[in-house]
Formats: sequence, structure tokens, C-alpha cells
Amino acid sequence: MTTNERSYIKNYGRVANTARQSQLDKIHDGDEVIGSIETSWSQLGDCWIFKGISTNGDLESSLDHETFEDAQQWIRSQSKYNHRHDSFGAYITYVLDDLKLSKTQLGHMLGVSRQTIHDWINNKYLPDVPHFVMLARKISNMTSCNVNLILLDMSDSIV
Repeated sequence: MTTNERSYIKNYGRVANTARQSQLDKIHDGDEVIGSIETSWSQLGDCWIFKGISTNGDLESSLDHETFEDAQQWIRSQSKYNHRHDSFGAYITYVLDDLKLSKTQLGHMLGVSRQTIHDWINNKYLPDVPHFVMLARKISNMTSCNVNLILLDMSDSIV
């Protein structure tokens, strides 16, 4: 049994797997629907296709995945990406998730405490200019993206 089949059986059961029954699941973040997963059998590939569909207002993006869990994780990361400009805290949360960093690791990289990062995430206050620029440089180095584009993206999150 493949990972693909195990993923389907885990979510829908053996009877549905045998019947090759398509499914549609809505993915929630609290009360908000952030996307859905269309699961269907591919005759061509002889496997299940988990199509993650992320919704952002009227815009929709989708991507095929090997497992239900991968599709769900992709939808959640897309949601964080889509909402990264809601506040500076949302931006920091997106960065931590995208770069797979903890608050402690980011704080160490910037020479601030974990509590400072926590306060930024909770929008208690914003970083001073030197830390703002240092954060942009660290993100730029880790993502191979132009630091000026990172600064512009970060500044869009300041409301």
C-alpha cells in the first residue's frame, strides 16, 4: 500500500478507497474557510490526487499533492502568505513559518529576546529601524531575494 492510498484511507476509510469515491473537504482556520481539498482518483496515474485549493477573496490557486496532509499544509501556508500584510505580527508569523524558525532562533539572529519577537507577533510594538533593516537582510540572505523587495514587502504589513 502506498503513502497515497494510506492518506486516503486515513481520511475517508477503506470502503471509500475501494469504491474510488471522490471527496471534497473544506479547510477552516477558526470560523473562516481558507480553502478546500478535492480528492479524486486518477486513472492515468493509478493513484489519488489531493488538489489543494486556496481561496483569498475572489482569487483562487490550486496545486496537486501526494497526500491529504500535504494539501492541508499547503493551504495553511498559502493562507499565512495571503494574510501576511494584515499586520506586522502576521508578517513575522509568516516569516517564522516560511523559514522554519522559532521565535528564539529569530531573536538570536537579530540580537533581541524571544519576548521581543513575541511582542512583535502580538503587535504590541514594532521593531526600531535598525532591527527592521536587519530583519530584512536576514530574510534576504535566507531566501536569496533582493533586500529592497523584502523591505517593501515588510513595510506593506505596517498598518
